[in-house]
Amino acid sequence: MVVLYQNKMIELDAYFKRVLQQVSDSYDMLESLSDKSGDLDTIKRELAKTNGLLLALANKLQANKQQANKQDLEGYQYLLKPIRLYLENHEFFREIDTMAPLYSDDPLRLKNLRLSILRSLRENNLLEHVRTILR
Repeated sequence: MVVLYQNKMIELDAYFKRVLQQVSDSYDMLESLSDKSGDLDTIKRELAKTNGLLLALANKLQANKQQANKQDLEGYQYLLKPIRLYLENHEFFREIDTMAPLYSDDPLRLKNLRLSILRSLRENNLLEHVRTILR
């Protein structure tokens, strides 16, 4: 029974770290863009991936809250509130869809959108928690 519990904790820990690494990679990808023509598709793709990963992570954390409160996975519970706040308070797809036909080649608008997304991921120390866990 103890071995089964330990294996589940190891699997959960590995799953959480894989998801967090993908979120961090998407953040880095958005940060490295040069705001040129065609970047709007990349922004939209990375944003969709990040939102999906964060939603999946939040749902998994919520479903495994009792196990995560144990010593092994306690650090992940700090992510739940910032993830929920991010998902509830930031909707960039409507702005992207509005912007796409008119301004998809405007470097200043692309930069503004990209920086807004990056700033939202840093709110409530979300990205800091992600990177701390990955270290």
